[in-house]
Amino acid sequence: MRHELEKILGEELRILAIQTRDRLHLTQKEMGIRLHMSESSYSDIETGHSSCGALTEALLLEMQDNPGAFLHIVVSKFAEWYEEQMQPV
Repeated sequence: MRHELEKILGEELRILAIQTRDRLHLTQKEMGIRLHMSESSYSDIETGHSSCGALTEALLLEMQDNPGAFLHIVVSKFAEWYEEQMQPV
């Protein structure tokens, strides 16, 4: 269960990272600098080869105009997953 929720969160953070970089018109290298990581580590997040650590998540949320909107999306995705899992067999 935990692994599946972490997967949902990781995918939403991946999407948020891409959208944030596009919105700020940054290169992957510039985004990596802002998130205190190498360009290749940042690229791994965008491609889904790696997930964000807690510090990266916090820095990414700090770059948002409305971090609550992202949290609302994640909570909704978790609720959808829960409803699917609780369906009678």
